[in-house]
Amino acid sequence: MIRTVIVGGGMVGLTLARLLRARGQDPLVLERGPAGAYQPRGFMLGYQGFDAFEELGLLARMRAAGRDVGKGPDGRPVGIAVDVGEVMRALAEGVPVAYGRSVVALLREGDRVTGVVTEGPGGRAAIGADIVVACDGRASPVRAMAGLEAEVHPLDDAYLTYLSDVPTRQLFGFRYMSDGGMITMLGWPQGGTASRRIDRVGREAATAPDLERFRAGFIELLPEAEEVVRRIRSWDEVRYVEPALLRCPRWWTPGVVVIGDSAHVFGPDTGVGAGIGLQDAHALAEAIAREADADAACERYVTWREPAVRPYERLDPGWSRIGPVAAPPGRPAAEVWPPR
Repeated sequence: MIRTVIVGGGMVGLTLARLLRARGQDPLVLERGPAGAYQPRGFMLGYQGFDAFEELGLLARMRAAGRDVGKGPDGRPVGIAVDVGEVMRALAEGVPVAYGRSVVALLREGDRVTGVVTEGPGGRAAIGADIVVACDGRASPVRAMAGLEAEVHPLDDAYLTYLSDVPTRQLFGFRYMSDGGMITMLGWPQGGTASRRIDRVGREAATAPDLERFRAGFIELLPEAEEVVRRIRSWDEVRYVEPALLRCPRWWTPGVVVIGDSAHVFGPDTGVGAGIGLQDAHALAEAIAREADADAACERYVTWREPAVRPYERLDPGWSRIGPVAAPPGRPAAEVWPPR
């Protein structure tokens, strides 16, 4: 059995833990946050994650809690719109997690990582491992400590996003604006969300203008979002996000492997980030189960995943939005935010 320490008890880390446990492994999950903590949001479970959820017996449960999006050639949906809390609660069931523990250092023997040093309740602790799996997000302290390079490319975009706890009648709305940016809405049984691209100006400038003017412009561009957008009562309810692309030339070094958002972050146009991360977890669990040696498991994982992930990285539409994007002549006034 390969001793596996999973750093990060989010969606990908919990999925990996459950898949490993189903294969007779006994991974340890470390999560720096408290139990039950997550960023409330709508979630699109893409078809890339269906195999993992089906193996865990959770796919039907997600479909019952959410709304199917489209239909593939096999009759299954291409996605499921569901509240992220439904997903996190389902994944956390039966998975032992050491909450409140942060990884502050890596144990090493020569060039090999042999475990982690954590801080949390009770003080410091050293934990040995054959593989440390970084599922600790795009900033990934474990990735940095392991010396795995990450290429981060900020987009020249920002997004204003609103989350409503009132279900919407319409499932989905989407438009490209004249400069190639997106404006979207998504509904699920527990609520709805709306999001639009704006110039990267900082939260203070983005939320300084009159809120009613923002609502009116949003509705003009995407009328089907009116049900969600009309419920915005204050700028305090609106998140300002500046996205960036992230990719790692190498996903592992002896003793550490990075997956999910720790390894690749895609632009908002793709809609594949979570699905790719869940596929990562599925592939790594199978590689660990098949190999007795940690390095062999990592090599098998990379052999499987590179042909699947690298094309998404190369073809991400976000690359066209790095650096200023020239506004087309005759751009509708509603597309310009904040107003000039």
